[in-house]
Amino acid sequence: MNVEDDAPSVAVSPSKHEVEKPMTTFERWVDQIKILLGFKTGENDQGLRVLRSNDPQYNLEQNFPDNYISTTKYKAYSFLIVNLCEQFSRLANAYFLLILILQLIPQIAALDWWITLLPLLFVLSVTGFKDAYDDIQRWRSDKSINNRTTSVLVNNQWTETKWSDVTVGSLLRIKCNESIPADVLLVSSSSPNGLAYIETAELDGETNLKVRQSLAETESLMDDVGSLSTFFGRVQCELPNNRLDKFIGLLAIESMEENEDLAQYSLDNDKILLRGMVLKNTSWVVGLVIFTGHQTKLMMNSGKPSLKRTNVDKLLNKIVYYILGLLLALCTVCGVGSFIWENIRGEEFSKQYAPWIAPLDTAIVIALMRIPSYIIVLNTLVPISLYVSVEMIRLGQSMFINWDLLMYHNDTDTPARARSTALNEELGQIKYVFSDKTGTLTQNVMVFLKGSINSIQYGGNSGSDEDIAKSPSKNVDFSWNKYADPKFTYTDESLLTAVKARDPEVDKFFKVLSLCHTVMSSEEEGKLTYQAQSPDEEALLTAARNFGYVFLTRTQKTVTINLLGETEEYEMLALLDFDNVRKRMSIILRCPDGKIRLFCKGADTTVIPLLNDSSPAKLEATLDHMNLYARQGLRTLIIACKEIPDYDYLEWEKIYEKAQLSLEDRDGAINAANELIERNLDLVGSTAIEDKLQDGVPETIANLARASIKIWVLTGDKQETAINIGYSCKLIKPRMEVLILEGDESDEVKFEIKELQYRIDELRRAAKKEGVDAEFALVVTGTTLRFALEENLKHTFLKLALQCAAVICCRVTPLQKALVVRLVKNYKPNKTDDDNITLAIGDGANDVSMIREAHIGVGISGKEGMQAVLASDFCFAQFRFLERLILVHGHWSYIRMCKFLRYFFFKNFAFTLVQLFYAPFCGFTAQTIFDPLYITLYNVVFTSMPVMLVGIMDQELSVENAPPEVYEVGQLNQLFNKQAFALSGFHGFVVAAGCLFIPYQMFAQSINIDGLDQQSMYFIGTAIAGIVTIVVNFQVALETTLWTVYNHILTWGSIISWFLLFLVICSPFAFHISPDQFSYFDGIYRVVQTRIWWLTMVLTLVICLFPFIGYRLYVILTQPTLLQEVVYNIEKEKVSKLTTLTKTLKAPLKEIADHIPLHLHHGHKGGHALYATKRQQSRKDLHGRVSSAQASTRGYAFASGEGYGRRMIAGGEAMVQIKRQDTRHLPSQIVDVEGEDIQLPKPSNVRPRSGSMRSSTKRAQASRVVNVD
Repeated sequence: MNVEDDAPSVAVSPSKHEVEKPMTTFERWVDQIKILLGFKTGENDQGLRVLRSNDPQYNLEQNFPDNYISTTKYKAYSFLIVNLCEQFSRLANAYFLLILILQLIPQIAALDWWITLLPLLFVLSVTGFKDAYDDIQRWRSDKSINNRTTSVLVNNQWTETKWSDVTVGSLLRIKCNESIPADVLLVSSSSPNGLAYIETAELDGETNLKVRQSLAETESLMDDVGSLSTFFGRVQCELPNNRLDKFIGLLAIESMEENEDLAQYSLDNDKILLRGMVLKNTSWVVGLVIFTGHQTKLMMNSGKPSLKRTNVDKLLNKIVYYILGLLLALCTVCGVGSFIWENIRGEEFSKQYAPWIAPLDTAIVIALMRIPSYIIVLNTLVPISLYVSVEMIRLGQSMFINWDLLMYHNDTDTPARARSTALNEELGQIKYVFSDKTGTLTQNVMVFLKGSINSIQYGGNSGSDEDIAKSPSKNVDFSWNKYADPKFTYTDESLLTAVKARDPEVDKFFKVLSLCHTVMSSEEEGKLTYQAQSPDEEALLTAARNFGYVFLTRTQKTVTINLLGETEEYEMLALLDFDNVRKRMSIILRCPDGKIRLFCKGADTTVIPLLNDSSPAKLEATLDHMNLYARQGLRTLIIACKEIPDYDYLEWEKIYEKAQLSLEDRDGAINAANELIERNLDLVGSTAIEDKLQDGVPETIANLARASIKIWVLTGDKQETAINIGYSCKLIKPRMEVLILEGDESDEVKFEIKELQYRIDELRRAAKKEGVDAEFALVVTGTTLRFALEENLKHTFLKLALQCAAVICCRVTPLQKALVVRLVKNYKPNKTDDDNITLAIGDGANDVSMIREAHIGVGISGKEGMQAVLASDFCFAQFRFLERLILVHGHWSYIRMCKFLRYFFFKNFAFTLVQLFYAPFCGFTAQTIFDPLYITLYNVVFTSMPVMLVGIMDQELSVENAPPEVYEVGQLNQLFNKQAFALSGFHGFVVAAGCLFIPYQMFAQSINIDGLDQQSMYFIGTAIAGIVTIVVNFQVALETTLWTVYNHILTWGSIISWFLLFLVICSPFAFHISPDQFSYFDGIYRVVQTRIWWLTMVLTLVICLFPFIGYRLYVILTQPTLLQEVVYNIEKEKVSKLTTLTKTLKAPLKEIADHIPLHLHHGHKGGHALYATKRQQSRKDLHGRVSSAQASTRGYAFASGEGYGRRMIAGGEAMVQIKRQDTRHLPSQIVDVEGEDIQLPKPSNVRPRSGSMRSSTKRAQASRVVNVD
């Protein structure tokens, strides 16, 4: 195809016969330096890449990068420096580095430097080893990839070459099932018509095969070495970029004739094979390398995703700054105290005990030096292990999500996956969910159900919606068609009758369906199969196939169909493809009768404006049918066609070719050309495709709504379809008032928003008078949304939308989806308000933008590929799993993380502030009361593990007992905020005071068994250390609600570990090794032998913990959260049932005693044997009580896992019949007693007491238990 005179000019390469002067070595060095300094990029001055095939010298001079890749973060020689710089960029690590430096200064070092160094090294080492391991794994992967081999044309022969040695301009021969080593232009293929089937799983996660096709002009080269060696092509294309779906370029093939014009051809994405693709079902392909190494599209898409930070992370960063400010304030107070003490007693003290030494010879100097000393002593206020602990907890929570079998989809063998481990607790704070419809709420399994052709409906009766829903039960017989798909069923015989009668309009209808598409066909085991990129296209093509219009095959120039047994071949002149802006596709064909026709299908919003006015009645009837279909939730398309005169087509072809050869704004030029030919179309009809809801969608949406989560559906479907789906999935409830916003101009939209706001106010006032709540659903069209998102209207629109329980936006583009999410996410009426935590869920590429925009993105692995999954933070196979992800894992993760953080700050304050309270006793000299080793091990060994287990495994409520309403604690951020942090700090303050002053007073006048006083710092320091360890571990025991064997081991084991380690630290052996480091010699031995210490420990434990217990009880009784109310009521109900059970059992026990057989003995399956003494016990002995002695011999117990009381109260059925010799006088109820079944009389009028709830609607609903499994 020659280029017209007015086509964009393309620079022509020098002829292959010309001899170019090679660059000298010096010139090449200068060129490389220019590239390194950024003065030269290796591309031409026009911002385009130019390369030549079979011209390595030219390509070398362009300084294109090689194909070697490296994804490692570090280099071996720079790992230590770079990694340490990264870690010290974090505030906490930098802070402790500063503390370590201060400790190296003898004049202010209150603690040995190793006390800070050890925990800092631990944190740095753990993080460093993790980073090193990850980087080594990446290096090994890179090495494996770089050493792969491929066939490269070198010196007229195929040579096996490493991937890393492949260069731009090389010709490659790639075999079936081999990966593509670089971005290459498809030159030729073993398949007919230059087709190549490829799998793109590594790029977009999709496993379905896609098709690429070479130019017809290069297809004939095949893999012949002679032909390829003389192929001199010059490619001019766009610069490297990360767009996987787009490529713009030109191929100029130099002719063997000197004076012949240079032939140029348009290149697009369908002719490019990208690195990472795998060749399938094709023996071999030949490709010309365009981009290599890190300039390939795969590598340019492998950058780090944008970092999402949770509200908890943001608050933690603020809290660290608060703690630093508090630390400086406390240290300043200690400095002032030191100044006062030195002025009052310092001179006298220095004369008697420790003389002043210059420069510490004045009170002011000493006071100033004490400030950094106390920064060292109190440095543990800033938690060094906080961030590491948080990451470990999040990792554990993520593993539970990955292991959850209730989120596993058996049909597709797809488990749930937490692709990000940093957002778990934010799942417990969701306020808004933005959902796609097709493939997310629906199954995305498309079936052609109905059609409207020439004003006649097929597949349903005319009339009301109810009539339309009715259809004949008998399926159409397609056995006459050898190509028919047996899975396809249809119930309207009249359509098949019209087909066989060769109705002209029906013929046009099915010709459009069978010809206007991008589907590729193949034969597998003698059966015709289709490879479609869209479920809609496959559904329409399958319908046409069953009715006798069978698509057989296509080439670059032809499309072949079988029409009712006769084969017809159409010459393809142009394919105007579908995109999200056009929302339609067209194909221009020269038909067998020689005429040129355009066939078009697309959305009504884009096709109807292109129709001519020849048949307004047909258009009106078709629109009525489409509206009926839409109300039934069906997806609709308009079908149109037209005949094009040859002269008009030739004129348009020139414009289209010029647009195709454009290198600047090619898409805009092609769309403009398409608009010229896609006009004055003849309406043929419309299609209606069914896409059923997924299982569990209505129930999921209902429970999310109960959790006060507002759901917005963003879809590209028609308004009527979207509303119908809203009713089907219970997003729109019958009692809701549906508000529709559908203005076409900015002023009109502004007026409609005001009208709807007035209507909401009126309806709310009316509902308030009737004592009910008014609920609203808002429906917005894409055109209206464009104006509503303008700067002057968006806040007014958002205010209206936030008053609605459900919002449906229809006919929206991917960009509009992201803009809606951003609008809601960034909305803050007050600067102090928390973020509106948003979650976006979708399954297709058009959902990627909103998934990335939301705080949390969820991808569904469905029929539209894996792009949404690859962009998501969490992924699974079905929408219904969203309920468990949010209401179970999210809710638990939020509560667990909040518990962990509150306790973490409490224990650090309780430990550190003991040193502060000790300051007056040591003259503000920064003397520590604790053994330095205890300071080092406090956070690492003695207190860290129990609370981490709480952060990973604790549960306030089981799934069965947790109604969705309790989710509000996360939305309102009630469990960890600035106030909760302040309370934790105050709690630590009180405990620290108690742990110091109570032991001090208890030991003030005491002496040991040897008659020596017990006021030495070593003795009291050890005693207080043990008490602090016990108190903070008992505190975490109070915080724990789900006790497992691991909780017992770690909680009580942490206390035991203190005793065991101090037995070693305070041992004579340790003292003899290093008296300076193990200076607390014999401390614990004297402490544990002192009875008063045990009394002091119990007294301190009670005094420190009881105020906390009392405060918690006060909050539960006066200002409880909804979660606390539910927990309280459940516990109250348990007590009520236990009381009822005790009363109920008193009378039956007498009858049980009379009927217990004497021969019961050990060995009965189910538990201990039930014994009876040889002498019959009197009724009086067993009436209402069983003594401890009797209990030890009789072993009365109830083995039912559910609890006997609950079964009795519920009037449950008998469990197992008792084996008895005489059952005539047995009562009617049966209970399992230690493996034997004893009948008891049924209790009458026994009901469990239920706890009171608040009178509000939500509190009343919360009392009903909902199983979110």
